[in-house]
Amino acid sequence: MAHQQAATAWPEPTSRFVEVDSVKLHYLDWGGDPEKHTFLLLHGGAAHVHWWDTVAPLLVPHGRTIALDFRGHGRSSWANPPHYGPQWYTRDVRGMIEHLGTRVILVGHSMGGAVAQWVATTYPDLLEALVIVDAPHGPPPLFRRLMWRWRRKAQGGVRPELDSSEAIKRKFRLQPPGTYLAKEDLERLAMLGSEELPNGKWAFRLDPNTRAWRKVEGRTRKPQIKKLRMPVLILRGAESTLVRPRQARRMHGKIRHSVMKEIPRAFHHVPLDNPSETANAIIDFVESCL
Repeated sequence: MAHQQAATAWPEPTSRFVEVDSVKLHYLDWGGDPEKHTFLLLHGGAAHVHWWDTVAPLLVPHGRTIALDFRGHGRSSWANPPHYGPQWYTRDVRGMIEHLGTRVILVGHSMGGAVAQWVATTYPDLLEALVIVDAPHGPPPLFRRLMWRWRRKAQGGVRPELDSSEAIKRKFRLQPPGTYLAKEDLERLAMLGSEELPNGKWAFRLDPNTRAWRKVEGRTRKPQIKKLRMPVLILRGAESTLVRPRQARRMHGKIRHSVMKEIPRAFHHVPLDNPSETANAIIDFVESCL
């Protein structure tokens, strides 16, 4: 079912912070009625809250809508010592939900979808429902992991500094690279995820140590998604190269009473490529299951 968008301007989010485990976490709050539902949106690795800028306003008529910056990402502070990876991001989300004081519909894209699976299996009482957006159960394909491992090694442990905002725009790339975003939208996303430093240089708002968390934390086991009993929606970008159709179907088969849907005209970065269809799928799911 297509949902009509209001003729009024989209709401502007409020920037807020909450402290969890001595880490200052940033989130955007678009408002909405928490008596209906509360949506908590999680971005992917090396991303930030603005991945949800065009999806979040469409959810506001159906409940309070919030997007969280994971530690080391966006405007959230860097962890010191550099504790990153699923167990720490799961703690971030748990702390955020406890701060909100209500159960949430947890929506996670890519790495955020993997973290959302951990939250759902570890703290099921905190969730009203779960939405997994183009995120595998377990690690991404081997060739993708090898590529990311090379990129982490190439970047090292120090945040690269660039000479100008124009250099930031040229440097910015989505991973995986497929997208329907226009050049100006990609440049906007790049600027929202970067900052000018006191020395006049520019850098992305990302702790490079977030890419090397396995060196510190070691491997983690897959979340036991077979145990999930809450309503679960699995979304896959129809043109995604990260989550293959067979992987999505396998997840769907493991989770009782889950719903699976492909979002047309979308690569891996589903919320960026097709925000209206993404929001409609979430709204339809909420209206039919909750």
